[in-house]
Amino acid sequence: MAAGSRSTWLAGVLAVAAVGCSKDRSSPPDPPATTAPQAADCGHAACGPNFFVDATQAGDCAQGANCAITLSLVATGAFHINDEYPYKFRADDAAGFTFLGTDAAGPNVFSKAASNWQKTGAQTGAMTVGFQSVRKGKASVSGTFKLSVCSAQNCQLEQQTVTVPVAIR
Repeated sequence: MAAGSRSTWLAGVLAVAAVGCSKDRSSPPDPPATTAPQAADCGHAACGPNFFVDATQAGDCAQGANCAITLSLVATGAFHINDEYPYKFRADDAAGFTFLGTDAAGPNVFSKAASNWQKTGAQTGAMTVGFQSVRKGKASVSGTFKLSVCSAQNCQLEQQTVTVPVAIR
């Protein structure tokens, strides 16, 4: 293509592009897209682009009794549970709660090394968090869940804040 015809062709493409764009430039820009919805937005305790975490109280819980919550990790799409990752949950200190973790890092730490993590399938696993409460009523257990899911190409390492509502009778 000759230099003159290239510039004519480019001018024509730009003119068509300008005419085809009819968006009102005075309107505010679209909000940025989010890649990881917040817990309230995704219907789970935590969500990422290739996983979600559900958090539930494991059974009935009486005041002063040993109770538990379960954090269930589900890898989605082409992702799977990372067998090599040292899964860990560090519970936040909470008045009236005593955590029953046996990890060397302390009683509020639950981990794969302390046998609190179990892989339950290629795309699923669960962390059990034990606790006692001196109070009756509704409360919540919060903390940071360190997790990893992988695809054939790469692994994703995450730290997710998780809050689990609990009921103590």
